[in-house]
Amino acid sequence: MHLIAHKAREDNAVVVPDQVELFPLLGFMSVAAFLCAGMYFSVLEYIDSLLLYMTIWEVMLEAGVALLLLLGLSAAWWLCGLLMAGILRIFPWTKRHSTWLCWWLWLSFPFAYFSLELLTAIRLRIFPNWLPGTLASFTSALGLMLICAGALFIFGFSKVQEFCRTRLAPIGFVQVILGIIMAIALWAHGVHPFRDFIGPNRAFAGVRPPDIYLITFDALRAEDMSVYGYGRPTTPDLERFAQRSFIFENFIANSNLTTPTTTSIETGKLPWSHRLFQLGGFLRDSRQETLAGLLRQRGYYTAMISANLYASPFCHATQEDYDAVEFAAPLGVGGLWNLNPAGMDGQGTIFLTFLRRLGSLGGFLDRLFGHRYPLQAEGVFARAQSLLQSRGNAQPMFIWTHIFPPHDPYWPPAPYRMKFAQRQGFVQIRGNRLPSGWTAPELRAQYDEMILYADHVVGDYLDWLDRTGRLNQAIVVVTADHGESFEHGWFLHGGPSLHSGLIHIPLFIHLPDQRRSESISQPAQQVDLLPTLLDLIGAPLPNWTDGTSLRPVLEGRTLSQRYVFSMVLESDSVFHPISRASLSIMDDEFKYLMHLDNQKQMLYRYKTDPSELHDLSQSDPEVARRMHDLLLAKVGKANERFSPGR
Repeated sequence: MHLIAHKAREDNAVVVPDQVELFPLLGFMSVAAFLCAGMYFSVLEYIDSLLLYMTIWEVMLEAGVALLLLLGLSAAWWLCGLLMAGILRIFPWTKRHSTWLCWWLWLSFPFAYFSLELLTAIRLRIFPNWLPGTLASFTSALGLMLICAGALFIFGFSKVQEFCRTRLAPIGFVQVILGIIMAIALWAHGVHPFRDFIGPNRAFAGVRPPDIYLITFDALRAEDMSVYGYGRPTTPDLERFAQRSFIFENFIANSNLTTPTTTSIETGKLPWSHRLFQLGGFLRDSRQETLAGLLRQRGYYTAMISANLYASPFCHATQEDYDAVEFAAPLGVGGLWNLNPAGMDGQGTIFLTFLRRLGSLGGFLDRLFGHRYPLQAEGVFARAQSLLQSRGNAQPMFIWTHIFPPHDPYWPPAPYRMKFAQRQGFVQIRGNRLPSGWTAPELRAQYDEMILYADHVVGDYLDWLDRTGRLNQAIVVVTADHGESFEHGWFLHGGPSLHSGLIHIPLFIHLPDQRRSESISQPAQQVDLLPTLLDLIGAPLPNWTDGTSLRPVLEGRTLSQRYVFSMVLESDSVFHPISRASLSIMDDEFKYLMHLDNQKQMLYRYKTDPSELHDLSQSDPEVARRMHDLLLAKVGKANERFSPGR
């Protein structure tokens, strides 16, 4: 490492009198040392949860992506310091301070990042339930940058640079070597950045089946929709659409998170079958067993446009089944940050985790200086309309659009503010805790304004489909990935509880030329959508789906007695038998909940007790036992793949 300082002297022949030399190469190695070393604390912080759904090799690949990006960030920050020093040297009154300011820039930000990662790791060990907000982290970072400035004053350049030469430069040099090795490994593995793609039309022969438009909201609970009887007028546009659709009164999400639920829609398999339990999960087997893949085989042009990465085929590793896939990134600085996950299995997991502080900073700046909701839905439908217009009528179309609202952050665009809420603010929940100074009713009122906004944007898209003559020639499905919780001590959609607000979601099905409305009370679930859509176009149903076609109820018939399921599997490993899950099973009358880890159980008559306030597990033990035994049998069946000899 002595060669680094020596080489730096040769590179900087001009030395400003009365100043210490700049040593650019030493500066870069110091920046890289701090930024890259901070990453490893994140590895230790999240490794247990990541290994629930990733192998060690997959973790290493994602770490390699993060390392390369951090080295790139190191180079960018290093160049900013050099540029600042060059500008300051132009003016005589700042020339003497240019080297000091350059080194302070080089060290202050990386030192703050490294220190915050270290302090976070310590905090999680000592105070695991304490979650400081973005403002606290931002303030801490500024304080650490001032501490760095004080160190430069107190110890002087010579000692600081000697520390960088003997301590930081070797660490930075090792990171560069590791970066080169990981770049080669990632190239050999076929890793590439995500790329939106729109393929050409393909020839289609025969009778043209109807187009299929699937629209999914993120975190939309049926209980807060006026079309389902809610007191606030949150969904006037969907009320109009419902006049021409079948309305399912008891449609259930198969899990509580975007990745497992959208994968259940996509594959027709329950989460214990497709094995995507966590947000960053991806399909390992049977990637071609999807709705898009089956429709593509029948001549459909298949496309998916999502504003949530975790709903995207990119994340599910099913993009090969689509002719077009687009990711509508958020607006602002935070949106730019979301454009760069790596194109590999497990994408968007460790990378977003490692660099989450910069992403949080981007979102904080957007909130501080901007007044826009960063995850607007209009861009998703603008892309869908453009795609439909550009494809013409050469092929039948399957277009899946997934929008982010009403998911938090609760910050409705200006026209929808103060419609229901008495106060306004950019609200983002962390750690299942109410934001400071907010009550649950206040939070829910702002969430309802988000629903009103989302309803309006979806209504505009449906009106466009109607004006262009597409609506009445198509099957249109409107639903959500999961609901949202404001009761039972849980907020958002995390946690083990599977109460109604979290899994009771909307479902509207509009058939070609449909002019009437009809409500269906029989319970249904997300895995039913794949067989239903295939049945409606006359396609054979695959034997691997866990769902049932709902076509009979659309035609006025009744399905035989059946059960619908929902499950929280975040704590279980995809590589081992399910043992810690929270599970729900429903029939036409009862809903039974149980937690495998502690055997806690609850039983409700969900139609007469929608808020689930009266637990009947003790008063109706026979029903509880029947549903308990059925659930355990289903879990046992799902765990058979881990039996010896399989």
